[in-house]
Amino acid sequence: MPLDDGSPTPSPASSPASSTAASILLIGDGTAQLSKPAAARDLYVSPLFAGRRAQAEASGVPWFVVSGRWGLLAPDDIVAPYSFSFARQSVNYRRAWGRFVAEQLCLVSPVGRDTMVEISAGAAYAAALVAPIQYLGAQVRRATEGTNGPGDEPR
Repeated sequence: MPLDDGSPTPSPASSPASSTAASILLIGDGTAQLSKPAAARDLYVSPLFAGRRAQAEASGVPWFVVSGRWGLLAPDDIVAPYSFSFARQSVNYRRAWGRFVAEQLCLVSPVGRDTMVEISAGAAYAAALVAPIQYLGAQVRRATEGTNGPGDEPR
């Protein structure tokens, strides 16, 4: 969280990432989905997503789902089940998607130099998101502690 006394937030380069609390959490979607439309928080049903969701809800920090198909989803956004392979999309698609998600993020939350965005998603999602979010002035870090497992890559 930003410091209220006007002091600068320590940069990730000068201190451990865990010393700066996340301001916004982004969690990756999942292949396993319900068979009917549901809120984004409920649509994805894999154990990995369930763990990420539980951590996000317990944190008290604003969180969003990142979908390779739809971009940024608020937990309450209603989404129909879909089949989409982010990993099979072109590099240009993934770059444009990353910029799109960063712009969506600006519409729902203030993003600036005092913002720490934590990404708990596969490497392909993170690769597409880091530069556009940093361009907005925010700091970015990947989640750790078992939240990015072997089945974590977008389909």
